[in-house]
Amino acid sequence: MKILTPPLSVKSVSVVPMLFKAQLPDTLNAIRQAIPDWMAVHVTADATIKRGSTPDEIRKELGTQLKGLAVPYDPIYTLTNPAVPVGTVVTLVPDRLRPKFAPEYDGWKFIYYQESRTLLDQFLDRALGGTPPGPVTVGEALVKGKVNGQAALEGWSGTLGVPSVKRTLEAIVDLKGPVVFWDGAFGYEADGAKLLNSLDFVLGLFASKGDRLYFDAQEYSWFVVCEAGGTLKIGLLA
Repeated sequence: MKILTPPLSVKSVSVVPMLFKAQLPDTLNAIRQAIPDWMAVHVTADATIKRGSTPDEIRKELGTQLKGLAVPYDPIYTLTNPAVPVGTVVTLVPDRLRPKFAPEYDGWKFIYYQESRTLLDQFLDRALGGTPPGPVTVGEALVKGKVNGQAALEGWSGTLGVPSVKRTLEAIVDLKGPVVFWDGAFGYEADGAKLLNSLDFVLGLFASKGDRLYFDAQEYSWFVVCEAGGTLKIGLLA
């Protein structure tokens, strides 16, 4: 599936196992300076040196010291350079970080990346039986693919009026229930009331070059998708 999240830039930080504990403050400082810039950090060590801290000890200590800032690499992230340096003990990626370049949407709260991808994956499991393979966007998959449910309303967003969309959503959306908004790169959250009050944007009156997906983040019982081609679909999931 096409995920538009920008890849992480890459930096390497070298440690000397025998001096790891003594140089830990400097190592942590180097990692802390890199991670907030949407960057992955390869922590490397000379594997031929057997004295000092072991790779497991280095990983454990860095994990403890950097909790809430960095976590071991997860394949949901892509890297500008996928090659892993020889001697890499651990590759660290951002944890609870909001990238400076992530868009802001009025009334929608940014969801940290790993959490938003987990929510998206759970929705796709319910709606499509898993993440679609190949170069397809989430909008294309939901509009053109086989969905585990039925369409409550579907048409071109330029001709579907706000009143008909609102009536449909009022019948299925819990105003106080959690709603996730996935813009193709990042996830955001609000409640059902916010979704109903944002229908001009949902219908694309402010234009968008990408997909916009909204889904019930509690029961995964419905979704609203407006794909880049302009087709809007409200779906009810089985």
